[in-house]
Amino acid sequence: MKTPSEELAELILPLLAETRLLLPEDANKYKEKLTSGTMKAEDWLLAAEKAFDKEAAK
Repeated sequence: MKTPSEELAELILPLLAETRLLLPEDANKYKEKLTSGTMKAEDWLLAAEKAFDKEAAK
């Protein structure tokens, strides 16, 4: 049985990747941190900056 955090991550992470706020590979990478509650503000910032930089390079 999945925890509520795992269920929420499964709903949110694909949406963040779809809207290009997060790279798909980062969504998978940060899933464990998100569900365990160990994801920090710095992690979110790094992931968002990477997605922004990739989008800006297009």
